[in-house]
Amino acid sequence: MMLFLIPAALIAVARHLSFRVEYESTELVIRSGMVFRNVRHIPYSRIQNLEAVRNVFHRAFGVVEVRVENASGKETEATISVLPLAAFDEMRRRVMEGRARTLAGGPVEPTTTEAAVAAPAPAAAEQTLVHLPVRDLLLFGFIENRGLIVIGALYGLLWEYGPLSRLWSHLLDETAYGSGLLRDTVRRGLNGQLPPARQVAIALAGLAGFLVVVRLVSMVWAAIRLYDFRLSHVGDDLRTQFGLLTRVSTTIPVRRIQTITFRDSPLHRLAKRVSVRAETAGGQAGTPGGVVDREWLAPLVRVGDLPLIMRTIAPELDLTTIAWQPVHTRAFHRVVRPALAWGIALPAMCAPVAGWWAAALAPFTLGWFVVAARKRVAAIGWAATEDAVMFRRGWLWRVVTVARVTKVQAVARRESPFDRRWFMARLRADTAGASERSVRVDIPYLPADVAVRLQQRLAAGAARTDFKW
Repeated sequence: MMLFLIPAALIAVARHLSFRVEYESTELVIRSGMVFRNVRHIPYSRIQNLEAVRNVFHRAFGVVEVRVENASGKETEATISVLPLAAFDEMRRRVMEGRARTLAGGPVEPTTTEAAVAAPAPAAAEQTLVHLPVRDLLLFGFIENRGLIVIGALYGLLWEYGPLSRLWSHLLDETAYGSGLLRDTVRRGLNGQLPPARQVAIALAGLAGFLVVVRLVSMVWAAIRLYDFRLSHVGDDLRTQFGLLTRVSTTIPVRRIQTITFRDSPLHRLAKRVSVRAETAGGQAGTPGGVVDREWLAPLVRVGDLPLIMRTIAPELDLTTIAWQPVHTRAFHRVVRPALAWGIALPAMCAPVAGWWAAALAPFTLGWFVVAARKRVAAIGWAATEDAVMFRRGWLWRVVTVARVTKVQAVARRESPFDRRWFMARLRADTAGASERSVRVDIPYLPADVAVRLQQRLAAGAARTDFKW
């Protein structure tokens, strides 16, 4: 098997020997390849991020993997696998200097002279905005509860075939219940039979143990993945650093932040915390390379610390003085009708299996769907100022999205047949780099005349803007 590694090692050495990085006056030039030459010219002003990833082996050899991302965001523009730490610091400094010169419109003198290398420009002051200790990371993992499906599948396999099956066999009568205890309990309940109290207690204990294991695994994952999370403000950029085993350092240009999203759940509100995300002009959620992690401005931050973050990102916005506007007054009447239909259909579909239990639960399902519809409509709100348009939704899991008018690329007004029937419209404001998975300003159930005026207002503001990447 070692013989197959020899060609791969030779190719890696050849790729390393043919790889060159040059710092021109206005662009970064990357040359690679021996047989097929590849030359990439990346303007400094278009570089979205220099992401540094250091796993255990990188730290052991004092190198770093650098991913160069441009504003298109489709894929990583270039990847440098083994760059010395000193060379990475120099690359980041030269890119920042070249970008500053290009954006300022000043002279674009090359920075490759010996004087520039010997006397580098003074580093900008670094201001720490968010620093999460292990306690907050454990709290974040408890709130997020990641990995439920994977842990559930693993737990089920261990229950059926592994140690958990043998463990539970000592706690219950294997001849009566065996590994199918949960199935037997559910089957008895659906058949209208009352399971034995001991069987129900064991099933509930197993469910509680499963939920506890999922929370613990999520907390450990968050502590390892986001260890020593730090958000800093350096010059015109935001920098994040995190990771215990794999250390990640990323850069988020403030001017390329398109939308800001605040998320909170009942557990967030109980802990007086909120999660903050940012979508940039070059970020596509879900692409390889840690883009999703880079979008975390603050996985968990105290509500009282939000003003400091907002003053850094968008000093012209004051969220505490926002006057939220409701949607159409008849939005609840429109939403509650399908909710009532579901409240009746759900017990009817369960009646052949659950019997009279379905009829007994029908009033509760109807009441829940009606309350949920009212809460859902009441939670929807929007606001528009001279500088931004905002949208909020959700009453249990709340989401607030803020998009600055200077970043709006297109404004769309949509009217479905149901919208026209109720004299409503849906308004959506798209920003640069937005995808179908992006969190955007998408306001439903607006009065038709209000939607028209808001569209004209946002379109006029976007047209007056000289958009810059």
